[in-house]
Amino acid sequence: MNNPKAPAFRIRNWRVTLIGALVGLLIALAMAMKWLAEFQVEAAEERRSLEAIARAAQMRCFELASHRATEACRAAAAAKQGAAP
Repeated sequence: MNNPKAPAFRIRNWRVTLIGALVGLLIALAMAMKWLAEFQVEAAEERRSLEAIARAAQMRCFELASHRATEACRAAAAAKQGAAP
């Protein structure tokens, strides 16, 4: 009736369960961090491309002959950039 192995088995089983849960959590966190890093890289690339387009539009404005035309072009480009999401 007195079985000394039973409590040790329960403790070991509890520890294995806890370690398994921690390993699973570690894997989930690693996957979330990988997704977040990829998302940040994609967002930065998109932002850089939008900034390049805006710089190109500004440079086209500066190629105009008169100051008035340049300022009108810059205002239109700024309005268009502000309206775009």
